[in-house]
Amino acid sequence: MLTASVRRRSAHLVAVARNLYAGSFILLATAGGVLGLAIAAGAALFIADLHGRAVADTEQNLVSLTTVLADQADRALQAIELVQDSLIDEIRAAEVTTPAAFAVQVSSRAMHDSLRARTAALPQVNAVTVVDHTGTLRNFTRFWPIPDVNIADRDYFKALASDPLLQRFISEPVQNRGNGSWTLYIARKISAPDGSFLGLVLGAVELQYFAGLYGQIAPQPDYVISLFRTDGVLLVRHPHREDTIGRGYATTGAALIALQNKAGGVTRTVSPIDRQDRFVATRTLSNYPAILSVSRTTAEALAPWRRQATVLGAAAGLLDLGLVGLFVLGWRQASGQERLLRAEERARSEHALRTQYARFGVALDTMAQGLCLFDQDNRLIVMNARYVALHGVPPDLRQPGTTVAAIRSYLTASNGDRAPPWPAPEEASRSPASFTWDLADGRAIAIKHVPIRGGWQCTHEDVTERRQSEAQIVRMARHDALTGLPNRAFLREHMAGVLAGRGGAGRTAVLYLDLDGFKGVNDTLGHPAGDALLCLTGQRLRECLRASEFVARLGGDEFAIVQSGIVAPGDAADLAARLVAMLQTPFAVQDQEIVIGTSIGIALVEPTDTESDAVLRRADVALYQAKAAGRGTWRFFETDMDVDLQRRHQLGTELRRALAGGQFELHYQPLVAAGTRTLNGFEALLRWRHPREGLIGPATFIPLAEEMGLIRSIGAWVLAQACREAATWPGTLKIAVNLSSVQFVRGDLVEDVTRALIGAGLMASRLELEITESVLLRDHADTFRILHRLQALGLQIAMDDFGTGYSSVSYLRRFPFDKLKIDQSFVRTLGQDGGSIAIVRALVGLGKACNMGVVAEGVETAEQAAILEAEGCDELQGFLFSRALPAPDLTDILTRRTFALPDRTDPRSDRTQHRDAA
Repeated sequence: MLTASVRRRSAHLVAVARNLYAGSFILLATAGGVLGLAIAAGAALFIADLHGRAVADTEQNLVSLTTVLADQADRALQAIELVQDSLIDEIRAAEVTTPAAFAVQVSSRAMHDSLRARTAALPQVNAVTVVDHTGTLRNFTRFWPIPDVNIADRDYFKALASDPLLQRFISEPVQNRGNGSWTLYIARKISAPDGSFLGLVLGAVELQYFAGLYGQIAPQPDYVISLFRTDGVLLVRHPHREDTIGRGYATTGAALIALQNKAGGVTRTVSPIDRQDRFVATRTLSNYPAILSVSRTTAEALAPWRRQATVLGAAAGLLDLGLVGLFVLGWRQASGQERLLRAEERARSEHALRTQYARFGVALDTMAQGLCLFDQDNRLIVMNARYVALHGVPPDLRQPGTTVAAIRSYLTASNGDRAPPWPAPEEASRSPASFTWDLADGRAIAIKHVPIRGGWQCTHEDVTERRQSEAQIVRMARHDALTGLPNRAFLREHMAGVLAGRGGAGRTAVLYLDLDGFKGVNDTLGHPAGDALLCLTGQRLRECLRASEFVARLGGDEFAIVQSGIVAPGDAADLAARLVAMLQTPFAVQDQEIVIGTSIGIALVEPTDTESDAVLRRADVALYQAKAAGRGTWRFFETDMDVDLQRRHQLGTELRRALAGGQFELHYQPLVAAGTRTLNGFEALLRWRHPREGLIGPATFIPLAEEMGLIRSIGAWVLAQACREAATWPGTLKIAVNLSSVQFVRGDLVEDVTRALIGAGLMASRLELEITESVLLRDHADTFRILHRLQALGLQIAMDDFGTGYSSVSYLRRFPFDKLKIDQSFVRTLGQDGGSIAIVRALVGLGKACNMGVVAEGVETAEQAAILEAEGCDELQGFLFSRALPAPDLTDILTRRTFALPDRTDPRSDRTQHRDAA
């Protein structure tokens, strides 16, 4: 356009000169004056036109750059929210409903490692933090163990905790006092199913990431790229100015422009920061309350136009001067003036062409995309440096005039005969098209063809990293991070496809698996061993199943299998039997052999099923029944199974209110000295006085309390209440309290015991703690350290139910127990077969050899008591002497303190009602 304008004006001036040459002197003078005015007016109009074009080019460049950077900021922040969404989905999948359960769920090392893995590929993420409803840090990707920090005073925590409708909060930038870097926090609320506030997950965005990116992208030093919140607070600025970050500019500058102009665009204004006149383009982010602005100074943007205007103004002045010379010199100077005019105009035209080509070359070579322009004859006009770098195009094929066919042949040959998916040349010049080309070296190239006047253009962009990132994000959303198996979301998708595609051969069954004994492995061997066991389990399941069968990990130790194409329900039962047998085979984990099992619930897809969740719920109900029936079993769903599950859910809900409602109470069963039949103390046994169902034994609710994370608070209450009651007894009567294995891995057991003794004023020597052998499955350093700390307080520790489960004499060598309690299963058959007497004799002998007292529990008959005394037992306990009684009913026993054998026996043993008391 510029070249054509210069040439037209040159031709006009030459024509005027030729007319002057032919005219008279008077006409020359008159025409000279008119021509001088025309030159001045033309120059002014042309300069104004150039100014408009320079402004339009600047605005277009700013808008394009603003759009690209706004989209990039959106994607960078969305990547953080994908991590937050996956964590929230995982918590919802785990059906976390209380702050205590939430704290347990998110405080694990596995969660820490999972969060670190999810953010490892996100350079913009400084850290991900999980906070509970009190503001206490529960997980933090930068440190392990998690530091004891509370952020309840932060603005984002207050906002999300106080506003039930607010789900997301973007903070003001916060400066690190150590290194001066700035960080932005994106906080997401985590709520329970009932809407109550459980906590939040916090993504820390390193603003230096954006500042560095903008520094690389800024085309010229005068460009300023800024990111604001919609309230005008400045988050990032390039070039960086420390005193501007975090300040509000809602009433001035780019933030005010964006707030007034929601549709974006370009505005000219004076920057409130550097006080320079600037063109400012703004764009509001699509998904976040933030504004991206790009500006450059009007001085630099219009500098080329000023140079052109100077040249054109000078040229116009020279022309007018020449006209004056014509007027003075007359006819003899007319022909010379004409030749001078032509030379000057030719020089300007060539200069304008050189300037245009230089700008065009710089713009092409700084593009992020490879670009080729072809004319209407499908011959190359220009190829930029990025295109050459992408494909290694040799010099002879970069020259103007090279045919499309030659370039296509080179690209095909250099990529293993993989031809680029180009349309026919005549088609490329008529309609736009887009393709993706997978190169032989693994790169992916996005190709676009766009028709232009007189030909067509082709752009190539390397999208390999973008495609890989998108694929990774999709996989993370649909697969379990630990085992690599499909997750619950993927299972729902698969089930939706199964329900939609019914009508083929056979039926479909859904099998829910729960690992038997996994909790004990996790509690005793640690979470790393548990994670390794889960991975090995997933591997075995994949190897055991057919290619058409789908397996997913639901979370924890639960898995699901979708078995399609079965002929009869027996096919699902056969698969369940194979799975039970396969998972009973020992696993090798951390140089140890681990034996677990599995319980399986089976639900058949019915013709009337339309919702996958209904089928999955039936499988879950059947699994619950299988677990209740014992290890290594499977059950098909039956309609009446829902009743038991509803009762369990109801008890779980009511159990949360039981402690605060004062519904727990302790009953006490005497511990009697063998031989003398005198009272040595009592064992405290927990009962739940349910407002509707009456007295409930611990075997019903203690497993629920352990699953729901309530056992520490209940156990601490039992310790405190038992110690307070024992402090009122005369003499040195002892109190024995049962401990749950969960208390050794959750909370601080030693502090709970110490607090109970001090609060009751009870001597530690009067307290006896009973543990089961499941606590000692492995010589776990933490477990033995806790036991030694407890024994150092002066109390006694007894091994309960000795002779069952995982009994090992090595426990007695590794820890000096004060007592062994013989399980009632051996006591119950005394006098009926010789085997029981032999076992009791061996256990008593073992205890004596290790200098430990021996207690027999479940004593129900005088004959059993006599045998046990004859074998050397030190203490007896059971219904023969007394059932467990509430504290007010102990007066008679505390008064007489001796026991004469009653003239009756009772086949029942109260011990069966409190075996699992905490």
